[in-house]
Amino acid sequence: MAKAKKTRTRGAPRAKEAPVSDRREAILKALNRCILRQGFSRSSLTDIAVEAGMSPSHIRYYFEGRDAILEAYQEQICAQILESIRAIEATDPDEWFNEFVTYFIATPWLTPARLNGMLEIYGISVHDKALRRTKADFDTEIRRILTRHFERIELVPSMTATAAAEIAQALEAGLKYTAAFQGRFDPIRAQERFVSTIRLMVSGTDKRTKGDVE
Repeated sequence: MAKAKKTRTRGAPRAKEAPVSDRREAILKALNRCILRQGFSRSSLTDIAVEAGMSPSHIRYYFEGRDAILEAYQEQICAQILESIRAIEATDPDEWFNEFVTYFIATPWLTPARLNGMLEIYGISVHDKALRRTKADFDTEIRRILTRHFERIELVPSMTATAAAEIAQALEAGLKYTAAFQGRFDPIRAQERFVSTIRLMVSGTDKRTKGDVE
């Protein structure tokens, strides 16, 4: 009788691992939920892991630790904000500015919890080189965008486009982050205060109508 051929028993195939980018994104989303719920300082690596449905050791395969996750999170948020602002149509200065203010100040995305989280991260950035560099680069780009806007309109005498951009950026930050300590943020009121103050610096005349654009 022919001898039966011996076959090796194999284990069940393992589930295909999700792409690294998907895993990293899941971890960043988990951190976001933790920040909105309890802030970053009170969120441990274990908290983030549980929120992501992973183990702390598994998370370390994608990030060195909690601080590295925060660095990637801040970079992502800043990049998303800049991408949205750059997508605003810039044909008419007034329309562009209204869209900018609506997105940057009165967006429904900016809830009190998210505002508090952003303020906490910016505070941490003061003593963290990587976070501080990301924040500084972000602020610099926002000023450049605002400067280009103010270069297109007529400003009051002695006011430069650069100075107007710096004032607008400082006012925007003050309106939002002071509200964080008041326990509430009224985006409509903040938007009205911001726009009315900026109007004091400009006459609203488009330079292009005066032939100033080459």
